[in-house]
Amino acid sequence: MAYIDASNISKSFPAKSGPRHVLDRVSVSVARGEFVSIVGFMGCGKSTLLNILSGVVPADTGEIHIDGRPVAGVSEHASIVFQNYSLLPWFSALENVRLAVRAARPQWARGEQRKQAERYLSLVGLGNAMHRRPNQLSGGMRQRVAIARAFATEPEVLFLDEPFGALDALTRANLQQELARLCSAAGQNVTTVMISNNLDEALLLSDRIIPMTPGPRATLGPPVAVELPRPRSLLHDEHAVRARTHVVESLTDHVHAANARRARMQSRTGSAESAFVAADSREADI
Repeated sequence: MAYIDASNISKSFPAKSGPRHVLDRVSVSVARGEFVSIVGFMGCGKSTLLNILSGVVPADTGEIHIDGRPVAGVSEHASIVFQNYSLLPWFSALENVRLAVRAARPQWARGEQRKQAERYLSLVGLGNAMHRRPNQLSGGMRQRVAIARAFATEPEVLFLDEPFGALDALTRANLQQELARLCSAAGQNVTTVMISNNLDEALLLSDRIIPMTPGPRATLGPPVAVELPRPRSLLHDEHAVRARTHVVESLTDHVHAANARRARMQSRTGSAESAFVAADSREADI
């Protein structure tokens, strides 16, 4: 049985011209301990799907279960790493992580919570910077704090929304390796869903990659298994090349199909309505 099981998820948002349909009957399942990445074009609805799976945003239709329990709000057994760091600026890195541990483990003594926070800050290489406030840390260090905070709560499920998207290439590569190491150490105890625009990042970290179709009314395409041993190196690996090619072809096919649908719509509608549909679709693909 799937650990995360979502079926027929649809979501739209109000707009001046009428509802903007983002997701259409999306279904996805993730096994316990699996690392799944959802990739696609910017603006296609990936973050909206992650927010729905994690319980941050409700779906219009469909059902989501985590470990057999229906999702109604953010689970106490889940952690989320957002695109921004979401750190409290008036607290040190240590206190930011300890507060998360306190929320997840209120039965622990303060000293035990502090030890847990110190342990995970050390694991992400911030043992000498844990008493600094966020404005005293670089962007990469702040993201390390966010990752340490997520893992320090020892979650059963981890949701990652493009956690390295705003970082420079070197910092991003270092944190990818750090995340891979932490996930490997957690083993079957953590199930991970990551949103990414970076295909190599998905190949480096994932057990499966699932492409998302362009919006509006985005859905998920067939998953691609990444059967590479860990730790991974993507250089000169034939399976990595095949997996990357498969995902790129899937995304490209969906773009061609979407363009064909738009062309058919334009041929059936008046010029004013056609212009509106094309503009709305281009906005969704950005």
